Amino acid sequence: MVKTYKILFSITLFILLSYSVVAFGVSSPYWDENPLYLKPGETKEVTMILQNMVGEDNIRMTGELNSGSEIAVLINPGTIYDIPLGSNNVPVNLRITVPEDAKPGKEWQVGVLFKTIADNTGGVGISGGVSKGFKVIVKEEQEVSSEASKETGTQTLTQFIILLVVLIILGLIIKYFYKGRHNKNDK
Repeated sequence: MVKTYKILFSITLFILLSYSVVAFGVSSPYWDENPLYLKPGETKEVTMILQNMVGEDNIRMTGELNSGSEIAVLINPGTIYDIPLGSNNVPVNLRITVPEDAKPGKEWQVGVLFKTIADNTGGVGISGGVSKGFKVIVKEEQEVSSEASKETGTQTLTQFIILLVVLIILGLIIKYFYKGRHNKNDK
């Protein structure tokens, strides 16, 4: 008998809570496996994107730093973000500044906690939250410039190879048409 009440209570609770499902997400250009690399003294603005693609209602959220406050700040602290249903483009901007005296290899975890704001419609309000973070790693200035030069060198080589292939194809096309005309004139 007690077991039946527990099952009935669980099913009822599940049904009641399923009506208040809130589905939102946060995307970021950086994450733990794709960290942000900065030089000592460098500042960069990073934009996280709030999304509300599923559900039935618009969502209101707040954001606060939950880690990395020694190098990161929310550009608009205290902002209430209105995220309409179906949107995936509500920006949240952070400014990351690495100290001048930071040693290469130093890492920080920067995280933002986003919390939904429950509507005051009476009864019990249920809200949720999600935390999104990424690593910031200090790189040596030479490493950053050598990577940039490698990337530029690779890009130049790729452009050269493409140009070479296009010229060879163009030469073959011209030779084919010239040979075809030359054969017609001989007859």
